[in-house]
Amino acid sequence: MPLLFTRRFPAAHRQPLLFGVWHIVEEENFFRQRLHLTAVEEADLARYKGLRRMEWLAVRYLLHLLTGNGERWALDKDAFAKPFFLNNNSLHCSLSHSKGLVGALLADVPGGCDLQVLTPKMPQLAPRFLHEDEASFVRTFAADIQYDLQHVFWTAKESLYKAYGLKALDFRQHLRIEPFDWNAGSGETTGWICKQPPFQPYQMYFEKPTPRPGIPSFVWAVCLQSQPLPG
Repeated sequence: MPLLFTRRFPAAHRQPLLFGVWHIVEEENFFRQRLHLTAVEEADLARYKGLRRMEWLAVRYLLHLLTGNGERWALDKDAFAKPFFLNNNSLHCSLSHSKGLVGALLADVPGGCDLQVLTPKMPQLAPRFLHEDEASFVRTFAADIQYDLQHVFWTAKESLYKAYGLKALDFRQHLRIEPFDWNAGSGETTGWICKQPPFQPYQMYFEKPTPRPGIPSFVWAVCLQSQPLPG
């Protein structure tokens, strides 16, 4: 079973804050035998083929494992395609996929997760999503670390985008990541959604896991909503 890892985040919450990553090596039947999908989910799955279809199945199975339940909680999507549990509105979830890897977040506060297999295109994409202050921070590191940090900022902002869930965000201006210590491939800081006052802070966690044979190098990020500042 290629569950790569789970992470539990320190916080005084009613429920565990869990994030996990799965590397897909199974056939479709493995997941179909373990997932009892609703008619709405079956219709959603039918839109996908190939690897994307496998990612759809694997990430839902991973989320089910994180809940620790015997019976799976069905998912639906809101008008902005944000997933939610049909029969449990006290818990939040977020899903991500990248080239055969999937990640899932389970939390009792709004949040988001994202993972990204490292891509050579990231340095060309970075000016589109890095604020000037963030780009200056990245440039204080060596070139090889800058490449990793560009992926960190991308996944961190993608996780904030998913947590917000309402679209219409400018990644450079509305999503901001404070400077952080990058220690042995991991870090944490505060992220902000600066769409309109009062700006909403999020606790951020991110990591570039140690490479493993047969698994592409990737970066993941999780954001969890903090208390909003007074308006």
